[in-house]
Amino acid sequence: MYFMSHKADDVRTLTNMFVEKPYYYNRFSKMWLGQGLLTGPGHIWKRNVKNLSATFAGSVIEGFQDIFNRQAAKLTANLKKEIGQPPFDPLHKYFAYATLETICQTALGVTPLSDSIVTPEYYHAFNRNLQLIVDRAFNIFTHPDFLYRLTPGYREMKKNCAILHNVSRTVIELRRKEYEEKKKKELTNEPDAIKSKFRPFLDIIMELSDTDPLLTDEQIRNEVDTVILGGQETSATTMLFTLLALGSNMDVQEKLYQEIKEIFGDSKRPVQKEDLARLKYCEAVIYESLRLFPPVPAAMRVIETDTELDGVTIPAGAMFVLNVLGAGRSFAAYGPDARKFRPERWLDGPPINPASFLAFSYGRRACIGKRYALTFLKTLLTHIIRDLKIHSCYEDLRLEFSISLRASHGNLITVEARS
Repeated sequence: MYFMSHKADDVRTLTNMFVEKPYYYNRFSKMWLGQGLLTGPGHIWKRNVKNLSATFAGSVIEGFQDIFNRQAAKLTANLKKEIGQPPFDPLHKYFAYATLETICQTALGVTPLSDSIVTPEYYHAFNRNLQLIVDRAFNIFTHPDFLYRLTPGYREMKKNCAILHNVSRTVIELRRKEYEEKKKKELTNEPDAIKSKFRPFLDIIMELSDTDPLLTDEQIRNEVDTVILGGQETSATTMLFTLLALGSNMDVQEKLYQEIKEIFGDSKRPVQKEDLARLKYCEAVIYESLRLFPPVPAAMRVIETDTELDGVTIPAGAMFVLNVLGAGRSFAAYGPDARKFRPERWLDGPPINPASFLAFSYGRRACIGKRYALTFLKTLLTHIIRDLKIHSCYEDLRLEFSISLRASHGNLITVEARS
């Protein structure tokens, strides 16, 4: 049974019920992600979420800032190559690759000095798996596992997973050896290398595994692969929709530029921790983009106990869908200009009912990577907008659903150098 809702009160009630499993992702991506935080059943999620939340603490995210700045500068340099060129789609040409490389570096600890793990083979396997998950979801004949195993899609998924798992497994084994050597040095009081603020997710999870025997290397790999998937796709699509909105609302773009100018002046210096707190309008722009164009436009969950809504009892075991896209565009929650891109609405605080903003989901299984996403996106926008003017045709935008919200038309931009 399916129950769909975008009303904030319904969302608040349903997501405060304990959700045993996120059905959609668990069913169709378990070959890739196993039982990670996104796909694992309730008992595994409850066991791991508290520990894994520590990997997204503010001090950890601060350690990623150098990587965020390097990737933002690299992305901006690539966009500058498009100055004077015809309109182009930046998503797969630049954004997807940049965000995948960034999340791999922060999750696995791959440094710019080493060979990048984001090879063309890895990138292709990652993106093909996203499409294969959607293809299976929309074909009911491939839902049963025994039928899906007979299809070419299954064989391709299996091949792609082998590529992705081989990379994460290899890096985990390497860093496991480094971690064990570091522990030996600490026990023998040997001088260690200069300590850095940068601590990838993988290292932190390995430390947690010392006190939690259930965090096996396989479970660690599942969690790392989940972080990579969740961070890459959402960041890339959010960046696209944000620039499309800014390119069609030049007054908003100019206001954002003036905020950046006030903070950085004519300097091209990297974005620092102190700058992030001052980029209030930039944050409002990101929230407004997420409200109108949530990377995950719907979320599917299973209700654990009977729940009454508007006099109707939704039975335990029913599957319900949160209409994330509809909630963000609700006139009841955001007023008559709900469909208008107006970042100023966020400067006065969040919406009256927080359950009407579902870009990071809501309730117990809400996204734990919110701080990571906002920090990364603020850094990207600062680098891009202070050097470039973005132009787009927002009115032509047409949306489609893949593994995430995508633009099927009207997704082209042009760039112009700022004088």
